Amino acid sequence: MRDPECPPPEEPRAAALRAFARGALALLPLWAGAVPAGIAFRVAARHAGLGPVPTQLMSLLVFSAAGQMGAVSLLGGGTSPGVLVASVIVLNAQLLLLSVTVGRQLRPSGLRRPVVAWLLTDGAYGVAAGDGRLSVPSLLGAGASMYVAWNLGTALGAALGDAVGDPRRFGVDLIVPLTFVSVLVPLLRTSADRMVALTSGLVALLLIGSAPLGVAVLGAATVGAAVGTWRTRDEPDAPLAAPLPGNLQR
Repeated sequence: MRDPECPPPEEPRAAALRAFARGALALLPLWAGAVPAGIAFRVAARHAGLGPVPTQLMSLLVFSAAGQMGAVSLLGGGTSPGVLVASVIVLNAQLLLLSVTVGRQLRPSGLRRPVVAWLLTDGAYGVAAGDGRLSVPSLLGAGASMYVAWNLGTALGAALGDAVGDPRRFGVDLIVPLTFVSVLVPLLRTSADRMVALTSGLVALLLIGSAPLGVAVLGAATVGAAVGTWRTRDEPDAPLAAPLPGNLQR
């Protein structure tokens, strides 16, 4: 007989929904950067000659601020489709390392794997990891929240037309990195974490003037991973992810 003072165990589905909602709500502060960035993307796309429908479709299907802004810049210059696709891939190169990290930690299976890959962004991972218990539902919640914010910004840019102008002239393009830094800082709990962040930042600053954005970020992440491995080489291996109830373990 169950102890009446002990609460019943939470059902796996209810636990997943709670984790999803927690991830979605935790990402809301980043809407302050994502929505204006989406508006700025629509403004840039309009200047490149794209109408509202293809612009919105790009946000729905590509879902990459750096990739989409780079694409419309190249479209405005008459770049060939092959160079355009290659440039977008390079601009998102850092997602390769991020996806490897998520795959090792969570090992999503079945339909969850492509959905997690679709919604995976730097901000969503940072928010979900900062929640203290990274899981597939929390990562999906954060990713879905960012997806809505980005597409909402694109739609608002199309609806407002020329009335809003280019929001980047107000400095809103700085909001995205600043809000992400505010998410990242609480995760730097040890001296090894801080050394990795400092090293990665310095490498990114050195590369960003001479290499594409994606290459600079990928190079910084690679060097940071090497530094982190070296700094923690004598530490015992930690579990890759916190245990989750029931069928949440993936």
